[in-house]
This record gives sequence, C-alpha cells and structure tokens, in this order.
Amino acid sequence: MDKLTNLVITTLAAGAILAVPTASAADGENSWADSLKSMGKVYSDKNNPSIQEVKFFGRVHQQWNYSDGESAGNEFSGNGDELRRLRAGVSVKFLDGFKALGRANFEKGGFRDTSIGYSSFDELYVDYSKEGLFGFDKGTIGYGRYKVLFGGEERVSSKKIKTVERSNINNRFGSLRPTGIVLNGEKNDVNYIFGIFSTERDSETLAGWSDGTAFQAGVEFDAMEGSFTADFIYADDSANDQSVFDFDWATSLTYNRTYGDVNVLANVTYGNEGSEDIYGFVVVPSFYITGKLEAAFRYQYGHSTDQTGVPTSSSSRGLRRVARNDGVGTGSGDTNHTLYAGLNYYIEDDYVKIMTGVEYESIDGAPGLGIEGVTFWAAFRSYF
Repeated sequence: MDKLTNLVITTLAAGAILAVPTASAADGENSWADSLKSMGKVYSDKNNPSIQEVKFFGRVHQQWNYSDGESAGNEFSGNGDELRRLRAGVSVKFLDGFKALGRANFEKGGFRDTSIGYSSFDELYVDYSKEGLFGFDKGTIGYGRYKVLFGGEERVSSKKIKTVERSNINNRFGSLRPTGIVLNGEKNDVNYIFGIFSTERDSETLAGWSDGTAFQAGVEFDAMEGSFTADFIYADDSANDQSVFDFDWATSLTYNRTYGDVNVLANVTYGNEGSEDIYGFVVVPSFYITGKLEAAFRYQYGHSTDQTGVPTSSSSRGLRRVARNDGVGTGSGDTNHTLYAGLNYYIEDDYVKIMTGVEYESIDGAPGLGIEGVTFWAAFRSYF
C-alpha cells in the first residue's frame, strides 16, 4: 500500500477507537439507539474557522442464503454465509466549505470464505460546497474516487435498500467506483449531478487518466405526486477489459411514489456494449405491516440482444454462487426474470435491522445454458 492508503487506514482505525467512548459517555437518559446514531461525531464546532466537524462512520452487513435449482439439467442445492460489507470511514469538514471523506472496505474472501482485513477504498474524495456556486442555489464540486449514482436502486444506499440484494439489471451498470470530478447542484428544487471520470481501473485508491474518459449526467425532480430521476452515462474505451465501465453508454429513468400506505419504485434501464443492447425494468413495492415490520417485493426483467448477455457473472448473487460451488454451470442467456418477496424487521430504523426474503430466478436463451431456482435469504444490517 502507498503512503496515502496507510495514512487513511491508520486514521480510520484511530477513529473507531475514539468513537466507542463517545457512545458510552452519552447522557444516561439516551437509549442505546441514540448513542448509535451520534457516536461517530467526535467533534463539532461551526464557529471554528479551521475544522468544523470530524465524524467517523461504519457499517456491518452479514447475510446467509440457501439456494436450490437446476442448470442445464444438473440439479444443485446448498447454503453459505457472506460478510457482504464491512466498511469504516471518516469525514472532516474544514475551512468553511471543504470536506474530505475516506471510506474503506474491510471484508475479504466472499461467499463461504469470510475473512477480515483491508480490501480497498469504497470512496475517497475532497469536495467544496457553497451557496451560489456555479449559479446553483447550493453547489458542490469535488475530486476523487466516487460511487457512481446510476439508477433508482443504486441511488439508495446499501444501508437502506429494501431487498437483501439489488437487482441484476442494476448491478449490470451499477456498483462502479471510478476516479473523477463530480459536480452536484440544486436549483429551484431540482437536483443535478455531472461527472467526468477516468475509465482506468484501480482496485484500491485513485486511478490515473492514461486510458479513456466517461461522462455522467443526472437530474432529480418532483412531478406527478412523486419523484423522477433520470441518469445517463457515456464511456469511451469500454472495449478495454481493464476499463471500469464495461459498456458504451447507458440511460435510466426512475419514478418513486407513495400510494396510500404502499411505496413503489419503478425503474427502466437501457444500455449498449458494442453490438449488444441490454435493457430491463424493475418494480419494487413495499409497505409497513406494523410500525417495525415491513413487506417488500420486487420483480425484475432483463434482456440482451446477445444470447449470453444477462446477467453477467458478477451481477447475480445467491443462486449462481451456490451452483458454482457445487461445480455446476452458472447459466447464461438473453432473458432474466427474478421475483422477490421479503420481510424486514427494523429493530432501530435502518441503523439495526433484520432482513429475510425468498427469490425466484430464471435465465433463458442459449440452448442448454439456462438456470432456474429459488434462493432463501437472511441478513443482518447495522451502521453508525
């Protein structure tokens, strides 16, 4: 690891130690949940011209699944656990407008192979915010390693998603961590995002600019008694197998609205890679049965003009990983259907919750390469 990585990792470790006493020193009238919500903020003084805030944060996502299915005539079944996410980070607000943020991944191994240790950075950037910046009511511009916000599901933090995993069509274009310049702005209740990214892949920290360039644009606004989000990404050099962006372009439109007690997120995505078009849609309805118990559902359809285009091996967890561990083909095709139904129990909002679900998945297309089966999910999610 380089000096920058060592410095940030040391800072994160120190922050985790400092945050614990903060929680234990909380006012006796506060609950453990109040302490969880506030324990990371170890310093705050808006009147200090040098440093206004120091905050540490982290998340722990553990999950288990059992899958039973058939691939190309071969039956398989099995289960396994996974430390899905173990992240710790620190943000520092300074000089009345600047913020530096670093968040690292500490889960290693993966499915049936959990180990803990530094893996890579999730995000690492410095930005500057100011009212009136670039003509926005409030604008923010920054540089570093960012999570690209593309599509309705990806724009929801993993701390708050309503299904154990996001959909395959989302993961085909999401989960990207390139290096670049990002501008966020708000004007007349409309939120804008613009990004210029390097397509060069760096598995740990910041990438260089010796390869291609990608461009992102997004807008979010309220209309028709809900909210719309539109996203677009164009990337050159996508044919390079070392590119962060393994597609030429992609666009997404999301509508989110509450109908009575039911919230519905609906998303349509269309993208292109060379001669292949990939498209699909996702519908995620959810509602609370009680104050702490929520029911969540999802239907996803994905299609590719390539016979083996959906989903990619990295975008489908659960069923295909159990098949792989049993030495069975993981299936590929041009059509992917998934249907999910789950229950989420919120012990303390999204700060501590338990998630369960059952998911049916089928992949059809190329003769003899399809896969079909059911996965049962159980997960624990917590963050501070």
